[in-house]
Amino acid sequence: MHGEALASGGFTWISRPSASARITSTSRITSTSRITSTSRITSTAPRSLLSRRRTRDYLSDETGSLSLFIISLFLLTMVLSFAIIDLSGAFLAQRQLINIGESAISRAAHSVDLDRYYAGDRVQSGGSLGAPTFLLPIDCSAAAQTLQAELTTARLHGAPISIAEFRCEGDVLHTTLTSQIQPTLALPLLPASVMSHLLTINATVSASNVIGG
Repeated sequence: MHGEALASGGFTWISRPSASARITSTSRITSTSRITSTSRITSTAPRSLLSRRRTRDYLSDETGSLSLFIISLFLLTMVLSFAIIDLSGAFLAQRQLINIGESAISRAAHSVDLDRYYAGDRVQSGGSLGAPTFLLPIDCSAAAQTLQAELTTARLHGAPISIAEFRCEGDVLHTTLTSQIQPTLALPLLPASVMSHLLTINATVSASNVIGG
């Protein structure tokens, strides 16, 4: 407000600006808002990584065990296959040795003891339709020599055949033949196994000649 001069009765009033207006700011801004963060981020990466490692280790162990099982099963199957083949080969070799022995001892049984034959010294073996039958008298020494001669050139799978036992009893010849042959399939992985050694084949045969009375 600007000053004004007032004249009254010889007095001069001078109005002085008075600043009576007071601006009082009573407004107070109070910030009561409070942001509270309650969210918590938990890192699961290490736990997930550990789980993956455990899973990988478990699968690795399972794969190793399965591989070992498959290899063991394969080796067992191979050994059993070799054993079956060798056993079949041994059975066939024994049949062949029996055939060789029967052929040889049949010829040996024709070694007649002429003295006993003409003297009528014969062993009765039975009868047929009331007629007795007798065994042809055999010269045991000559029969043994004949048997040995027959087996000298005989071979079983390329292996020689030897006489393990020879008996001449009651004009009946008994002999046991033996031979050692290579297995049909040897096991190169198991050199100390039975199937990697020679197989011993044995056969026992008998022979006699029956004549009438």
